[in-house]
Amino acid sequence: MTRLIPHAPRHDHDHRHRRRRLRSLAMVPTLMTLGNLICGFAAIHFALRELYDFGAGVTFVEQIATVPMKHKVFERMIPSFLSLGAFLILIGMVLDAFDGLIARVTRSTTTFGGQLDSLADVVTFGVAPATLMVAFMTKELAGDSIVPSPISEHALGRLTWVAAAIYVAFTAVRLARFNVEHAEADFDHRVFRGLPSPGAASILVALIVFQDQQIFPMARTLLVYATPAIAAAVALLMVSRIPYKRFHRAYLLGRQPFGQVLFIMLVFAVFWSYKAPTLLVITLWYGLSGPIFFLSRTLRDRRIPAAAASGCPADSGSLPSEKSRAV
Repeated sequence: MTRLIPHAPRHDHDHRHRRRRLRSLAMVPTLMTLGNLICGFAAIHFALRELYDFGAGVTFVEQIATVPMKHKVFERMIPSFLSLGAFLILIGMVLDAFDGLIARVTRSTTTFGGQLDSLADVVTFGVAPATLMVAFMTKELAGDSIVPSPISEHALGRLTWVAAAIYVAFTAVRLARFNVEHAEADFDHRVFRGLPSPGAASILVALIVFQDQQIFPMARTLLVYATPAIAAAVALLMVSRIPYKRFHRAYLLGRQPFGQVLFIMLVFAVFWSYKAPTLLVITLWYGLSGPIFFLSRTLRDRRIPAAAASGCPADSGSLPSEKSRAV
């Protein structure tokens, strides 16, 4: 007599198969985080390469002159080693955005992964943008015999180096604070407290890419001299307590108004034709959105009690109507 062995239910088998598949993907977030780190290291390499070639009197165009025309597609898109380093930082941002998402989907979020992600972010969004900025300023200020350095004879050279150093230090402080706050039970995952480090790096990267294009000499000069101040301001925004919306949650995920969808499509169309200016406008807008929304909300909150104390009716968006309060 043959003994029948009962089979496991179908849904239990599918559940175990799905768990094994998720475990097989658990290594992907770590690889993406390491890819982010390598992008930052490569960006630093190309910043140093720009300085080396500038000191040797060799231009990026001269170096690619010997490359066959059919292989120059990438070189035509990237006009210098600085732009190439900026492009690598943007790739690091994409990897940084997806490693956390994949970790949550595969249920492989760990403390180790969070710490590794922060270490990679310090390099890619802290050290690399600051190094690119110093290399860019060294090349732009060479005509005035100004060298960004802590021992520079010129005040602008010292201020440039100090702004870059402050940016690196505040990036590390911002990421360390985020790790501590993220471990707390009441952490709000809907907003960032302070400008996130990828957003700060994108502002410096956009400035470098924009100034690497052919722009008006007067505008170029103003942006060059304003770059250290912008870097210092961005660093202060990172360690501030100003709330920032999570970009993908606020504007890309979930149900969005039809007008917002059309606006995003328009931005993509403009970006396709004018990449550097559009990137600069988007990054500056995101950097300024936190202080603007914070100030508007603070003024609104102060106006509501004042209107209530004086007996004057407030605007419909500030105070609920009598009917809504009665419900």
